Amino acid sequence: MMKALPWIIFGLAALAQWAVPLSAIRAHEQTLAQGTLYKLKCSAPDPYDPVRGRYLAVRPEQQTVDVPAGANFENGMHVFGTLTTGPDGLATITHLSPAPPASGDFIRLKVKYVNSGKAAFEWPFDRFYINEKLAPEADKWFAENIRNAQGITAEVLVLHGRAVLADLSVDGKSFREILKQRAK
Repeated sequence: MMKALPWIIFGLAALAQWAVPLSAIRAHEQTLAQGTLYKLKCSAPDPYDPVRGRYLAVRPEQQTVDVPAGANFENGMHVFGTLTTGPDGLATITHLSPAPPASGDFIRLKVKYVNSGKAAFEWPFDRFYINEKLAPEADKWFAENIRNAQGITAEVLVLHGRAVLADLSVDGKSFREILKQRAK
């Protein structure tokens, strides 16, 4: 039994190393499959990082929200932002709370700082990765559409506080589909 103990410990450690990333992948895929779609107005400059590859840096326009009366948010604190869709079809964070709300969709956010009754927060996504082969077409598309009257919209799927950036769009046209058509 004593000779088997190290092998049992090794087996449990190996299992744990696989369980953690697999559970994160499962949660991501579950959000993509079952999440509610929200559209956020954003800007998306096109950087290149030799280590991480090609991606569009996605920055939703909304960066602050009013702090509720009596709330005490601190820098670095994780909070929950309630999503509300406006008449234009775009979503915004309308309320922050330290605990998940009882109803409605929400996203887990991180408070950057609180000043003058407003809390600045970090969105849980900031990059939309693209295929290296499609990157030149993405550059052209981005240069042609950055000044578009409606701008760029991030399509985000939300489920149980988790947000996954699914696509970008311009005038209701999917970025992925635009690139596939232009690459042909």
